[in-house]
Amino acid sequence: MGKMKEEFMKMQTEGYFDNMSDAEYQDWLKSQDDCCGNDCHCEGESATQEEVQAEHDAWWNSLTDEQKQQLYDDKEEAFRLSIEEMNHDLSFGK
Repeated sequence: MGKMKEEFMKMQTEGYFDNMSDAEYQDWLKSQDDCCGNDCHCEGESATQEEVQAEHDAWWNSLTDEQKQQLYDDKEEAFRLSIEEMNHDLSFGK
């Protein structure tokens, strides 16, 4: 487990966040130093298209063929369901 996560878990276990409002919690999150070693674009710097593409390619290449097939199957099922829903909505007013 990473250092930040360990510290967060310790604080959560000790009840540090119990009496904190959502706004105070968000302020606390923003006050935390360098969440990722500047490996992401969370501090307002924009990612270039090349960086985004390289990150996507690395993620895609890390998947097994089975995982890729499951993603494709899930996408196809979601598409099928959205078409069925649109057809149902169109026929509802008849």
